[in-house]
Amino acid sequence: MGGKRVAKFQTKKRVEVVYGDDDRISHLPDDILVDIISLLSLKEAVCTSVLSSRWHNLWKHIYRLNFDPHSSLQKGTQQGFESCKEKRETYVKWVNSVLRKHKAAILKDFVIRLRLSRTFQKDVNRWINFAIVRHVQRLELDLTTDNWSLINCSLPQELLTQNTSSEIDFKFLKILCLKSVDVTEEDMKFFQSKCPMLEELVVDRSLKLVNVEVCGGPSLVLKHLELTRCYDLKSVKVSTPNLTLLSIHGCESCLKSVKITAPNLTSLTLQKVESLFLENVPRLVEVSICRAYSQVSTAVALSAFACCGFQLEILTVEMKSFEETFLPTILQLPKLKKLVVFVMGDELFDSRNRYPSDTGLTNLMKAAPNLREFVLNMQYPDTLMFNFIRYDNIQRFSHRHHLQVQSFIHQQLKVFKFCGYCGVPNQVEVLKNVIEKCVALEKVIIEPRYDRLYSSEPIYTEEFIKEQVVKRLKEQVPQQIELVIL
Repeated sequence: MGGKRVAKFQTKKRVEVVYGDDDRISHLPDDILVDIISLLSLKEAVCTSVLSSRWHNLWKHIYRLNFDPHSSLQKGTQQGFESCKEKRETYVKWVNSVLRKHKAAILKDFVIRLRLSRTFQKDVNRWINFAIVRHVQRLELDLTTDNWSLINCSLPQELLTQNTSSEIDFKFLKILCLKSVDVTEEDMKFFQSKCPMLEELVVDRSLKLVNVEVCGGPSLVLKHLELTRCYDLKSVKVSTPNLTLLSIHGCESCLKSVKITAPNLTSLTLQKVESLFLENVPRLVEVSICRAYSQVSTAVALSAFACCGFQLEILTVEMKSFEETFLPTILQLPKLKKLVVFVMGDELFDSRNRYPSDTGLTNLMKAAPNLREFVLNMQYPDTLMFNFIRYDNIQRFSHRHHLQVQSFIHQQLKVFKFCGYCGVPNQVEVLKNVIEKCVALEKVIIEPRYDRLYSSEPIYTEEFIKEQVVKRLKEQVPQQIELVIL
């Protein structure tokens, strides 16, 4: 009987808890409510102020401020926001208004995303100061504009050189992302010396960055460094034990020199580099060297990675053509699991018959006997060059220009993805050879580009082209291999 009484008591108590309390969330402490509101967008957080008098000021204590006009402002206000000066001014007034009301002593995130030029430099200075005084952990300024005539904002030098005020302290900053903000070599040195907790640094479209040197011992905790669209960048020197990711791309001119010493580096992306020196990179497993070298062959470019070829697991490379000169002895890739090859522009075509052989691809695959995934991405400079190829001539053309490929069998490749496929003869031959030579192949993924065929005055409709290409693919890919057409 005692057991029954306990059961009734428990049931009664459960009913009282569930149905006897109409607003349990309001009984939570303020700090927990602030935690919840901080997960909302800024617009949604402000809207909670109408719930009751208790909620009226809670949003003013949130520790994440994301001033994204496309998610926080009214529909009519955000329309055409980037191109309208009046609306940019409205955005600036809105940010300033929120900051005047905000009361939190600590900020985890502070994000500004809008196309703003040097015209708003004073406001940008005020925002950065506001965030730093509140010991911000993640600071992002994305002021990207499509108007190249506008002058970028810069970092407030009075803030970076002001060391007397106890309020100005960068030691809590962990993530710093600056887009269309002019960063100088001196600024980079400041980040290294005054931001001891900085783990991620992204600099995009800085027009004043020429030479970058990131060097330090164990005290420099930087793990992620990304330099993009810094068009005057000439040299980069990195020597730090904690860096795991380095990405340098989008530079207009060719980088003269890149020197890297990073024992914990795992991922490296480079574009347009004349001279590359790698030392002590035992953990480097992912490399992308698309357009990394402008004047040398892919073979020479890859030879720079000879010191770490045996450890690479993911490789992305752009080939100037399917280069006959590339030999597997230049670079051995025994641990490579994924290979991505881009074939770009006019280099796609052979000077003799306008179609390259796939010997270069064969040699790359032979250099990677344990390859599991192969992605081939073909990019074309001009759709008109395909106009002379008619679908009903493809088979005849293919026989006339049969491609000779070295004989070999790949035992491990499971997935082959072909991006930019439109059924022209060289593509058909490449797909055929992969299927024949990769005996363990389980899946073929095709990402078609039908618009690359018959782009002007087509004889056949687009629907007919798609139907015929898909039909031929189904005929070419054996039934035991899964065919996916995206």
